[in-house]
Amino acid sequence: MEDADQDVQGLTSLPTEVLSQILMYVDGSDIPALQQTCQTLRSVTMARQFWYNRIHRLCQEHVVSPPEEELEEYSIAELEHWTMRRIRARNTCPAKIQIRTRDVYGGDTLLVPGGRWLLSPYDDRIYFVDLDSNNLRMRQLFVPKICVPFTWFRKKIGHRIWLDHKAPRLSFRFQGCIADTEGDPPFTWVYIYQVDLIGHGANATLVAQIIATFQCPKARKPRYLIAFNDRYFIQGRGYQSLITDGGLEIFEYRQALGCSRYPKLMDSHTLPFSEDCSTHLEFINDDVLAIYCDVTDTYHIFNIESPTSFKLLHEIKLPVLPFDFSRTYWTPEASLMTFTSSPISSTIKRIYGLVIPHDSKLHPWTVELGTFAGSRIDARITFEPGIFVSLSYNSKTSTISRLVHKWDYTCESSCGGPTPISYLEQDVDVGQLEKLVAFDEDTGRSIYFSKGGPRKFEIAVAG
Repeated sequence: MEDADQDVQGLTSLPTEVLSQILMYVDGSDIPALQQTCQTLRSVTMARQFWYNRIHRLCQEHVVSPPEEELEEYSIAELEHWTMRRIRARNTCPAKIQIRTRDVYGGDTLLVPGGRWLLSPYDDRIYFVDLDSNNLRMRQLFVPKICVPFTWFRKKIGHRIWLDHKAPRLSFRFQGCIADTEGDPPFTWVYIYQVDLIGHGANATLVAQIIATFQCPKARKPRYLIAFNDRYFIQGRGYQSLITDGGLEIFEYRQALGCSRYPKLMDSHTLPFSEDCSTHLEFINDDVLAIYCDVTDTYHIFNIESPTSFKLLHEIKLPVLPFDFSRTYWTPEASLMTFTSSPISSTIKRIYGLVIPHDSKLHPWTVELGTFAGSRIDARITFEPGIFVSLSYNSKTSTISRLVHKWDYTCESSCGGPTPISYLEQDVDVGQLEKLVAFDEDTGRSIYFSKGGPRKFEIAVAG
């Protein structure tokens, strides 16, 4: 006992800066217990630099989306709350599930990375919900200025967001499309809004401002494959019956910035890549475009150098036929995603990691992360992969299951090889949910539509 006391006294006699570095090796879930040991160690955790270091580690090692504001704008208590929430979401122990419910407008619901803001387009209006608030009030973000003439063939073809990773505060662009496929000629009508965070903490909100509208020529039988960033808008040409005539059209929409009357962008360049075999299209970093081809199980990585010039950087042959893909997670060094093997021929599923370095001289790679027991295709089970934590929901048993798969995405091979991954199941006592809509790995928050009505969603919060 005396030796233990002497060890503690020796530790607490060290300078605060040294103690702060030592305590970085303490598991995050043990920080609350550490704060109760003695006043000296607690005072270390009350320093801003301690939480700065923890946040930097979470963002670097666990690919956590950074705080919405600059760190200097947060109090120490706010920094601690933000950090511990994300540490608890990654706890390997079964988590307590808190269910919250809200009527919501149906549609192409989007969850902004970071897990706080839910976007819900409905009836030509865009709404948002602050999921950190107590009342989950739905507020109007903007009403798009749509000049598309009404026809029976007018069709909304989806919404996308593009995050500005270089902005000091949360900032993204929201893009919506409407197709008039029976026009002469047919066009895609596109609007883009700039959305920014204003205010601080619990009082923060989102504001939107229109920055561009335009029209693009469109085929009569489009597949509605689209992507955009802060410079380019890309869409499939849509010639589904003639693969040789297919391709992805590149439009530079900067010429439409500041326009609100939908000018026609007629100048484009075609990326000769068949839209028929493309199921995923996304800008992963700057002007680097990733295209997945489900015919060859291959990712193609292009750099769009100009509206008329592009370069193939890499072709990535996936090791298995993929079944579920995660969203793309961005880091300064690489873009990451995970995917599972198809369960059609086996009751054992494998989960893989895909790393695409932003340095084009480095070739992308895949890593087998582990295996877990998975049934054949079952409509009652929905699965949402994450980078380190994945989620599944079984509507028959009303259970939410988490799968934890740790790996070092900076290494091209998994340490020790693939390992079995076990389920961490929690019962859900609110009746049956219908569909898993979105999952945020950072906060452990997941969004479901309820069978109780088409305009109801449920928020499950871990921890």
